[in-house]
Amino acid sequence: MIPMKKQQTHLIILIILLTFTLLIPVTVHADDTEPPTLSLVEPTKTPIITSTPTVIINISDNSEINLNSIIVKDENFDVTEWDETTISDNKIQYRTSEIFSWEDGVHNLSVTVEDIHGNQASETFKFTIDTTYVEAGEEGINVFFIIQLILIGTIIAFLAISLYILYLKKTKNFTFEKFFAQHPIKKEVFIIYIPIIIAFLFTILALAYVTSTPGMSAFAPEYVLVLGFFIAIGPYAVDAQLERRIIKKYEQAYAQLLFEIADAMRGGLDPTKAIIELSTTDTSILSDRLKAAADNIKLGRPFDHVMKAMADPIKSELVKRYATLIGDTSKIGGEPSLVIHRAAKDMDDFIKVGNERRRQLMSQAVTIYIAFGVLLIVLYQLITMFPSLGSIDVSLMGTTNLEAAGSGSSVDRMSFTTIKQRFFDLLLMNSIGTGTIIGSFIDGHIKFGLIHSIILVAVSVVFFVLMII
Repeated sequence: MIPMKKQQTHLIILIILLTFTLLIPVTVHADDTEPPTLSLVEPTKTPIITSTPTVIINISDNSEINLNSIIVKDENFDVTEWDETTISDNKIQYRTSEIFSWEDGVHNLSVTVEDIHGNQASETFKFTIDTTYVEAGEEGINVFFIIQLILIGTIIAFLAISLYILYLKKTKNFTFEKFFAQHPIKKEVFIIYIPIIIAFLFTILALAYVTSTPGMSAFAPEYVLVLGFFIAIGPYAVDAQLERRIIKKYEQAYAQLLFEIADAMRGGLDPTKAIIELSTTDTSILSDRLKAAADNIKLGRPFDHVMKAMADPIKSELVKRYATLIGDTSKIGGEPSLVIHRAAKDMDDFIKVGNERRRQLMSQAVTIYIAFGVLLIVLYQLITMFPSLGSIDVSLMGTTNLEAAGSGSSVDRMSFTTIKQRFFDLLLMNSIGTGTIIGSFIDGHIKFGLIHSIILVAVSVVFFVLMII
C-alpha cells in the first residue's frame, strides 16, 4: 500500500506533465509570426514557348494554412475558383485556359496565402511568353541562305544564257528584234505568269522567314499570304478593268463609225472610199485601225475582209458581229447605206441598254459593299465581347461528362489570338468570294470581280490592324 504522501507527490507530478503537454503546442503556435513561404516549382525555363503553361507553386509554413484565404490572380482576374486552379495545403496549381491564353510578352500571376494565425504572404511571379522562340540547334530554315542560293543560281543562269546568245550572234546573226518579230510575247506572260511566279517565290521565302524569326506577329503568315495574293492577282485584275473600259470605248467609236459610213454612202461614196475619206479626219480611238484599214483598201483588199481585220484585234464580240454584218451587206448589193445606218442605230441602242443595265447593277453592288461593312461591325462586336464571356467549354458533352463516359478528353478551347486569326482568315476568304460574285454579277465574268476582291481584302486587313489586332 502506497503511503498518502507518495500518492499526493505522484498526482502533482502527473498534473505538471499534463500541463506542459498542453501548453507546449499552444506556446509554439502562439509564437508563430513567420508568414508562409511561396516557391515556384514550374515553369522555371524562360522564355516559355507555350501560351497555356501550367504553373505550380509550393506552400510551406510552420503551422496550418488557411485554405479559404488563398487568392490567385492572373493579371487582374481572380482565378481562384476557376476549374483550372487546384489548391491544397501545400501546393497551388494553375493552368492558363485556352480561352485566356497568354500572348507573347510578360505576364503576372499573383498569389496571397495566410496561415491560421493570420501570417500573410503575397508574391507576384512573372513569366515571359515567346511562342516563336527557337532554341539553339533548332533554328529551322535559314532564309538568307536560301536567298543566297537563289541569287547564285540566277547569276549562273544569266551567264549561261548570255554565252548562248553570244554564240548565236556569232554563228547565226541573232538579234532580239528578229526573235521577237518571229516570236511575239503574249500579254498574258507579263500579267499572269510572271506575277504568279514572283508571288510564289515571295510567299515561300516570306513564310519561311516569319515562321523562323522570333518575335514576329501571330498574324505574320496571313500578311504574307495577302501580299502574295496582291502580287499574283493585282496585274491581271487591273488589266481586266482597263481592257473592259477600252472595249467599251471601241464599241462606242465603232457605232459612231458606222453612222459616218452610212452618211458618206448617202452622199454618193461607196464603202471603200468612205473608209479612205474617214481615215483622214477621224480622231477617235479607232483612228489608227481606220488608217490601217484604208491602207489595206488601197492595196486592193475586199471591203468585207478589211472590216473583219479591223474588228478582230478589238476583242469585242459586239464589234465582230456588226463588222461581219456590214461586210456581208456590201457583197449583197441593194441599199447598203440603209442597212449600215440601221446596224449603227441597233448597235448604239444595244450599248446604251448595256450601260443602263450596268448602272442599275452597280447599285446592287453598293448594297453588297454595305452588307460587307455590316459584317465587319458584327465581327468587331463579337471579338471585343469575347473576353468577357469567361472560360467556356465548347466540348459537345462537357469535360466531366466525357470523362465519365470513358473518353477522358474534351475539345480544346482556342486562345483569344487563335480566335482572332480564324475570324481574320474567314473574312479574307469572304472578301475574295464576294468580290468575284460582284464581278460576275455586274460584268458577266469572274475576272472583272478580282479588283473588287483586292479592294475588300485590303479593307479587311486595314480593319483588323486598326480595330482588332
